[in-house]
Amino acid sequence: MKANLFNINRKYFWMELGFIFFISFAISLISDLEYSVYEEHNIAKFSNDFGYRLVTESLELICYAIFYWGFLKVYVFRRSLIGVVLCSFAFVIFNRVFDKYVTNWVLIHSDLISLAFRKRALEELVNPRIFFTFNYPLISTIFPLTGLAFLVRSFTQDQDMKALKEQQLVSELNYLKTQLHPHFFFNTINNIYALALKQSTQTAPMVVRLGEMMRYILYEADQPTVSLSRELAFLSDYIEVEKIRYQQHIHIGFDVQGVRPEYRIEPLLLLPFIENAFKHGLEEEIQNGFVNIVICQTEEDLTLQVSNSKPQTVKAKESAGIGIKNVCKRLDILYPGRYQLKNNETPEMYEVALILPNA
Repeated sequence: MKANLFNINRKYFWMELGFIFFISFAISLISDLEYSVYEEHNIAKFSNDFGYRLVTESLELICYAIFYWGFLKVYVFRRSLIGVVLCSFAFVIFNRVFDKYVTNWVLIHSDLISLAFRKRALEELVNPRIFFTFNYPLISTIFPLTGLAFLVRSFTQDQDMKALKEQQLVSELNYLKTQLHPHFFFNTINNIYALALKQSTQTAPMVVRLGEMMRYILYEADQPTVSLSRELAFLSDYIEVEKIRYQQHIHIGFDVQGVRPEYRIEPLLLLPFIENAFKHGLEEEIQNGFVNIVICQTEEDLTLQVSNSKPQTVKAKESAGIGIKNVCKRLDILYPGRYQLKNNETPEMYEVALILPNA
């Protein structure tokens, strides 16, 4: 964590300034007020010292601010114990010298100060007697400001860790997407290859559809979100490609209900479930197979329901493909604990339902 000279974080500036103002003004004023009441038994005498305190504590505020932002906070952020000790020791010496010479000089030339206080300041400036005491500065200034610096550093570290975790999640999402793209193209090119071997007249239309899908994946799917209408257009192209592939002997249904086109969704989030239905539901089916896809949006959620027939001749059960594994990881990142994924299997059908919250 970098800490440069005069380490001022805008996010915590006003909190730090308020704390420094408090130990500069409030503590001294409260102390003077108590002294006037309990020792001199005359609260009116407190007002006699007000101008004096205003000038001296304003100068103290400047010293404390320079000490805190220029030195103490820098060493705390660098985790330098020696630096904290040395700058605190230097502060005690500097503060006493500053108080005897600079503060008294300002008091002498200030119209806010009564004649008695100005006379006393002149005597101290002409005949300065400097005594270095460490107990009071430690308790009243150094320890509180050191604690403040550690508190701000803790807040900053938490913020940095949160930003790092978010960056890691974004990197993981992008990695999962890059895995999905070649997987999708591999499957689609296999479909085109199968049609080309049959010298089908549908090969050219499928290539056109694939071009549209590639354009979407290459130029739009790298965005964090896309409009639901654009995602549905992509899914429609994909389903049309599958219809061309399977011709008339397979029933393919695609129904969209109540969706809000402006709704934003992570691109390519629904595709793996639809792709999986075609891959495992129709590849071994010769007749009477089906894939039904319903996308429905309500006020509370967006639901994808995909059902597909189970072929009479089934290959040995395969583990979940890369597309399903990736999309489940993406869902965990995007909707942690807020999405529902339900599977239902019968001897004739396999069904999956994905429910995403609208917000």
